[in-house]
Amino acid sequence: MGLVWKIRSVLWRVKVRRLYNSSHYEQAEALALRRVTDISDGKFAKDIIIRSLYNREKWVEVEDFYQKYPHENIAQYSKKARLKRISNPNHKDMEPSRFQNKEWDEENLLSNWHQEENILWLRYPNGWVYWEMPIEFNLKRTHGGLLYLAMEVLLSPWIEEVRHWDAEVRARGINSALAYSGGIDSTAAALLLPDDALLAYHKRSFDSVLTHDLAMNSINTWNDRFMQDVLVVPSNHERIRSSYGKQIGFSTDLAAGVHLILLSDALNLSSISFGTPIDNTWLAKGRKFRDFSKSKYWKKWKTRFNSVGLDLEFPINHISEAGAMKICERSGIIDKINSCLRGNGGVACMACWKCFIKNGPLGRDIIFESKEIQKFLTSTPLRTAQHTLWAIQKQKLESKVPHLSKFLSEPLEWWEDYYPPGLNLISEGLRPNIETQTRKYLQPMTNPIPLESVDIKL
Repeated sequence: MGLVWKIRSVLWRVKVRRLYNSSHYEQAEALALRRVTDISDGKFAKDIIIRSLYNREKWVEVEDFYQKYPHENIAQYSKKARLKRISNPNHKDMEPSRFQNKEWDEENLLSNWHQEENILWLRYPNGWVYWEMPIEFNLKRTHGGLLYLAMEVLLSPWIEEVRHWDAEVRARGINSALAYSGGIDSTAAALLLPDDALLAYHKRSFDSVLTHDLAMNSINTWNDRFMQDVLVVPSNHERIRSSYGKQIGFSTDLAAGVHLILLSDALNLSSISFGTPIDNTWLAKGRKFRDFSKSKYWKKWKTRFNSVGLDLEFPINHISEAGAMKICERSGIIDKINSCLRGNGGVACMACWKCFIKNGPLGRDIIFESKEIQKFLTSTPLRTAQHTLWAIQKQKLESKVPHLSKFLSEPLEWWEDYYPPGLNLISEGLRPNIETQTRKYLQPMTNPIPLESVDIKL
């Protein structure tokens, strides 16, 4: 009986492959579907089906098939299909129904904001962007200073007028909030903040190479474990950057929390936190120590936020990305948290830089030979240099990066500890809780503090 089955399997494969090679993709797909769940022939069937769909330019069906039957051998087709789909999206963003003829007003900046039902609109010189706000939001009840601050965070790289504004004093609220990304750093920040801190996620409202799959897994995990719903705010404001000839993304790093700036009155906020680690605070570009407390960046934005009754908080400014991983590990939540932004169907891509520096050190599978990982490992300057060196040591990959050997001669376990002076940057209202939680998970860096000597020149 076994021999008969093997013969039938061989003949079936020959027939399927003949149809596929003759470009009869629909017929090959239909025949392959009969054995897609078969133990012996399933892998072959999946490969034929997804290739047939891809060759017929059925981009959505390719992605759907991969989500239903995830397997590393066919993941590349799902990724390619997504890129094909978004590169020619035939997409036109929404426009307001009542205000579409409004032009950018550089003199009366606040007149560029409009609301239709729960949609908040911002007119800027190159078009419109929007936020799908919770029902509590009301533009007329939103302090003008918050709107000015939001415009500066979104438009200051290109528009001079939004950098200069004055507003009446806003009454400080009582709630703290975190611009939650769903990644490891952001989750570590959430774990250090008080239990009643509000978490709000910016969700890109249009298709792109980045996905929300893994972030939504984190959000669902947080909701279930802590019985606290993470507020999700869809928006297309990352298109602003692309309208000025840049890659789609945040206009500035603080734009990741612009939804909370706009919601500060509706949520009665006193502070907005970001999951920004040592790599971007006490280290300049992740490779040279600086006194962040005296930096122009910190002084400027701390003052700006204070002017509208908000504390700008970096609750993990004293902790590295490695320390954030340890916090998530020791909290017991790490298995459900993944920082990969290209994961599809709940599975990390394994080939991006975030996978290398975040997932690899956690013992998760990565594709070391991927183009992106190899490109960044051989680029000068080295991206997120201090953390990258630690990640290489953690994964015992020193032999594969001989050009970095002189930076890997000393152990880097200290990178997992916290930097005590960073606690002084946190406001008095949040500092006690954050300090207690930090000590629960991590040890302090000891003198002489290696962090203060970091100066990686490559």
